[in-house]
Amino acid sequence: MRSARARFVSLWVSQVARVLADWALRLAAVAEWAAVRRVPASSAWYLATVVFVAPWIVLAPLNGALCNGLSRRRVLAVSAAYTLLVVALFPLTPFLWMACLGAVALGAAVYSPTRYAMLPAAASDTGVSLPRLNSWVEVGGAASILGGMLLGWHLGRPLGGYDSPREWLPLFAVLLGLNLLCFVTALPASFPSDVPRPEPPAAALRGFFVDLGRVAREREAGGMVLGLAAFQAIVTAGGVLLARTLLAGSVTSAEVTETLLLVGGGSALGCAAAGWQKHPARNKGLVAPAAAGLLLALAWAAATFAPDAALPWLPVFLLGFFGGLVNVPLRSAYLAAVPADARGNAMSVMNTAIYLLTSLLALLMYGLSAAGVLASDAAQLGFLAALAAAGAALALVLLYRETVENLAEVVLWPVYRIRAYGPGAARLPARGPLLIVVNHSSYLDPIWVGKVVPRLIFPMMTSQFYDLPVLRWWLRHVWRVIRVEASPFRREAPELAEAVTRLKGGECVVIFPEAMLRRTPDVLLRPFGQGVWHILREVPDTPVAVLWIEGGWGSFFSYKGGPPAKNKRFDWWRHIDIAVSEVKPLDPAILVDHRTTRDHLRRRCLECRRYLGLDVPPEAKEKKDAEAGTDTPAIQS
Repeated sequence: MRSARARFVSLWVSQVARVLADWALRLAAVAEWAAVRRVPASSAWYLATVVFVAPWIVLAPLNGALCNGLSRRRVLAVSAAYTLLVVALFPLTPFLWMACLGAVALGAAVYSPTRYAMLPAAASDTGVSLPRLNSWVEVGGAASILGGMLLGWHLGRPLGGYDSPREWLPLFAVLLGLNLLCFVTALPASFPSDVPRPEPPAAALRGFFVDLGRVAREREAGGMVLGLAAFQAIVTAGGVLLARTLLAGSVTSAEVTETLLLVGGGSALGCAAAGWQKHPARNKGLVAPAAAGLLLALAWAAATFAPDAALPWLPVFLLGFFGGLVNVPLRSAYLAAVPADARGNAMSVMNTAIYLLTSLLALLMYGLSAAGVLASDAAQLGFLAALAAAGAALALVLLYRETVENLAEVVLWPVYRIRAYGPGAARLPARGPLLIVVNHSSYLDPIWVGKVVPRLIFPMMTSQFYDLPVLRWWLRHVWRVIRVEASPFRREAPELAEAVTRLKGGECVVIFPEAMLRRTPDVLLRPFGQGVWHILREVPDTPVAVLWIEGGWGSFFSYKGGPPAKNKRFDWWRHIDIAVSEVKPLDPAILVDHRTTRDHLRRRCLECRRYLGLDVPPEAKEKKDAEAGTDTPAIQS
């Protein structure tokens, strides 16, 4: 794991050098084109955007095939070597930095999807969650964009011709050094858990379109990549006004540096803030608030923007911050959602979608500006604010549960300190069917379980709690909880059929087989009901994770010392420790009989206490104590 982290650091340095070089060249090309061609800075920015992103779109089928079929480390190193060669040969060509940008973009279009395709394997090998790992990558990217723009602005302003060494030599030296660093640090980047897919060239090209269809059919992957592309296009389009300000003659060097520090620093902080939420599902809950923040920043900038003057510092900072905050969860969710053997093509699809929408929006803005529809800077910012508003509304509708859970976690953070232990804690599957079996000590057990399980969970809940007037709508329509009729004896149990359907649909179902909260300190765990056996008999191949929650008994919402939430001190900074067993399907021999299944799962639940350093009571004594204080229903769930 330590060597994997060292390789990730090497990859991180390589991508920082790549982004620094690309953005320095990009802004220098804009500055030179605006000066030599005597065109507005906005026109030069739009041209540079199209020149840089066109190869990403055209080469998508090819670089996806390269990234899937060959060693990703080799593809990364060769693409870095190519850009180094382009820059090294630049003095032998007619000096036109816009042309150099286009040639470099060919290598960058192969380098970038390869680097992103390595991140899921890097997360697995380093033991760091994908959202947090990706946030570090995006922090480096945001800081590099800032540094690259500063370098490009300072070194590109003197460019007034194509053949004066005094003008181009400093920029050439910086670009050569950064590309050399990118190549050297790309060489060690390799992760054993990466999944290659060797195939002939023709099959590889055909595979790109096949994988494009797979991504389109994968609802979450398709939604995430479209959302990422839309917000990236909005942020990039807003950058044209930033470029116009940087190249305004009345803006001083200090004002330019301050503006870039604000937007770049804000973006880095936004990416870092997104990494705070390492829960993959709840990380997506940042999208709607971040989109609303983009709306605020763009509307504020539209109201306060003045031509030929530095942008107001607060909306500039907020634009960078919320742009970084919306980027990380969308990109991380997409990386996690695509099939492992299609990551190379999937990253090409991602880049194609981003740059295609970016180009289309840039061309639309250019056309509307030329036609006089969006003639003023304020009108352009207002148009982008309207797009951000639409995106925020759509994100809230589609990610409502994730948004609410994320906000609730912030509220509960000082109340409960939740930690997971045991062999299954870091191996709970993020996709596919999963049945979680857990003891029931408090009303908040589902919330605590949801914190350590890296996905949305769907608990089974008794009607006594489910049918409460205020909660019923939320539990049914937002959290999609499975309702269990509270009755000691029943001939039918529709909730079991619903649980089976959910598992067949690839969801994560949480069951409390005791069927009621713990009531006494003497009985650690009541006998399990038959419900869990009925479920597993229908889906015997379902992976099962058995959990033990310690700290719930004695909490504000437990029965210790009286009914929950009555005559107790409210919890504050309470430790909730959750032990997670190895995740695996049950042996078919265990599922033959319901008593064997119930006893086996109950014993595994008690044995989870070992992972927390707690005693496990002898089987005979504990079973006798449990049966002495139980009134087990005929069908429990």
